[in-house]
Amino acid sequence: MSIIKKAAIAFLILFTTVISAFSQDYPYDISNYDFINYDTNRVDFYNDSTAYEKLFQSFNRLILKGEGQIKVLHIGDSHLQADFFSGRMRHRMQTFFQGGLGGRGFIFPYRVAKTNNPFNLRTSSTGNWEACKNVEKIKKCDLGLSGMSVTTYDSISTINVFLRDKDYLKYDFNTVKVFHNTDSLSFKVEIKNSINKITVCDNDTFGYTKFYFDTYIDDTLYLKFVRTDGLQEKFVLHGISFETEDPGVIYHTVGVNGADVDAYLCCNLFSQHLKALAPDFVIISLGTNDAYMKTVDTNAVENNFNTLILKIKDAAPGVPILLTTPGDSYRYRRYINRNIPKVRNIIYRQAEKHSCAVWDFFSVMGGLNSVILWHRAGLTANDKLHFNGSGYILQGDLMFNAFLRAYDSFIEKQTDE
Repeated sequence: MSIIKKAAIAFLILFTTVISAFSQDYPYDISNYDFINYDTNRVDFYNDSTAYEKLFQSFNRLILKGEGQIKVLHIGDSHLQADFFSGRMRHRMQTFFQGGLGGRGFIFPYRVAKTNNPFNLRTSSTGNWEACKNVEKIKKCDLGLSGMSVTTYDSISTINVFLRDKDYLKYDFNTVKVFHNTDSLSFKVEIKNSINKITVCDNDTFGYTKFYFDTYIDDTLYLKFVRTDGLQEKFVLHGISFETEDPGVIYHTVGVNGADVDAYLCCNLFSQHLKALAPDFVIISLGTNDAYMKTVDTNAVENNFNTLILKIKDAAPGVPILLTTPGDSYRYRRYINRNIPKVRNIIYRQAEKHSCAVWDFFSVMGGLNSVILWHRAGLTANDKLHFNGSGYILQGDLMFNAFLRAYDSFIEKQTDE
C-alpha cells in the first residue's frame, strides 16, 4: 500500500476526513521524458540513517496527529536564489498532506541588494543601502546564513516585504525574526504594521530581534530602522524569517548567485544563524560553481565540502543532511562541463564519510551532456546552465518524489516490524 493511501486512511480514522487533500496533486505524477533516468531517482543513504528515521517519525506525527513543526533548510546558489526549485519543494512538502502549511520561513530582500528576488515575494525600500555578498573577493563585512547583507546609515530607513500568492498558497505569519547586527552601534528595528499588540524580544546570542503579533498578518511586513540614541550608527540586515505557531513544514531557503561552497565558509555568522533557525533537515545544493572553471582543484573542493558539513553538524547536532549533486551544464554556453562528474564523486565520498544522504540529480538528468536534451525540450535557459521555470518545477518534483520514496520505504519498514 502506498504512503498516500496509508496517510489518507489514517486521516479517515483519526480525523474522520476525506482524502481530497491527496487526490488534488498526486505527487508521483511527473512529466515523462525519455532522456530522464527515472530509475535512478532515489535518495541514497550511507552508514547510519538514524537521523533520517527520526525525521520520518516527525513526519508521521505531523501527518497522522497534526502535531509539531518540521523545519527544512535548503542552502544553494543561483538555482535557489530565484526559489523556483526550492519553492516547488516547499509547495510539495507543505501540501501533500492536509495541514502541512507551517510558514514561509527565511527570506532575504535581494532587491534591496540590487539583485533578483525570489519569484514569490516583492520588496521595496527607502534610504540608501549598501550590499555585501559572500561571492565578493574583497569584503569587509559580517555575513550570516543568507550569504548576503544590506547596510544603511540613514535614519529613518524602511524595508517592506510582500509575500505573493500568485502561484502557491497564501502565507500568513504571527512571528517574525529579523536577523541583524546586535551591537551598541545598531539602529533599532520597528514594525510599522497596524497591530494592536506587539511583543519584542531581542536575542543577541543568535543575532535577531523577534516580534510576536496578537493576530496573523497575511499581506505585507513593514519594517523601519531608527536611531534611538547618539551612539547608533547603522543597521545591518542579514535576513528575515516569517513563522507561525501552526503545525506543519517550514521551508527555509538561502541562495546566492554564483556561490560555491567556499563562499559560505567565509560567512562568520553562519553557525550563529543556523542555530537560531534550528533546522530538522538540511539540504545542500552546491557544486555547480565549484565545477565551472576550466580546471578544478578537487582537493580544495573536497576540503570545502568536508568543512561545511562539519560546520553544519556542529551547529545542528544529529540533523539529517541531504547532499544533491549539481545538474549537468555547459561552461560559457558552448563547452561540455566534464568537471561535474568530478564534483559529483566528491559529494558521494563526503556523504559516505559523514553518513549523509545523496540525491544524484546529475544521473537523474541523464548524465554528461544531457543538458542539451533538456534544452531541446524547452526546460533550460539559453546558457544551458540554469533551468527555466518549467525545468525547475520538474527538478523540484523529481527531488520530492525521491524523498517521498525514501519516506515510503520507512513506512513499509515500520509496517513490517
